[in-house]
Amino acid sequence: IPRNYTRTTRWGLTPIEEMKRAVSDVKGGKSIRSVAKERNIDRSTLRRYIKKSEEKEVKMTGYMGTTEANRIFPLELEKELADHIKKLAEQFHGLTQKKCRELASELAERNNIPTPSNWTEKGLVGKDWFKSFMSHHHLSICMPEATFLGRATAFNRTTVGEFFDNLANVMDR
Repeated sequence: IPRNYTRTTRWGLTPIEEMKRAVSDVKGGKSIRSVAKERNIDRSTLRRYIKKSEEKEVKMTGYMGTTEANRIFPLELEKELADHIKKLAEQFHGLTQKKCRELASELAERNNIPTPSNWTEKGLVGKDWFKSFMSHHHLSICMPEATFLGRATAFNRTTVGEFFDNLANVMDR
C-alpha cells in the first residue's frame, strides 16, 4: 500500500446497524441480491458478513479486521505513549521525530512486543507506522524550541498580573 493511499471503492463501508438489518431481511426470506440492491450494499460484502455472523459475533464490516490483526502495540500502550509524548511537550521537553521513533522502539523492546525486523535492526519504528500513530492520536512533531527554565517558571498568574499592573501605572503616568 502506498504511503498516501486513497480508497477507490466503497466495499465494507456500510454501517454495522445497516448490515444487521439487511441480515434480518435475508433471514426473513428475501434473497441476498434483492436486499443488497434495496439497501445499496455491496452483494459480496453482505454475503461475507452473513457468513461471518453465523460463525461468531462480528464487530465491523469489510476487511477492517486485518488492521486489528496487524496491530503491533495494544491500544492502551499506544495511548500511554501518545500521552507521554504530549506530557513531555507540555513540560518544554519536545522530542524530534527520530527521538519519538526511538522511544516507541524502546517501548516495544521493554515490553517484549514482537516487532518487524527492521525496527530491531535500526532501533527505530518505521516511518509509515509512526505517521499513522501520529494521525490516530492527533499529534504533530516539530523541532523543539529551547526554552530557558527562567522563562518557563516566570510565566505564571502572579508575574503576569504584576506586569500588567506595572503597565497600567506607566500608562496612567
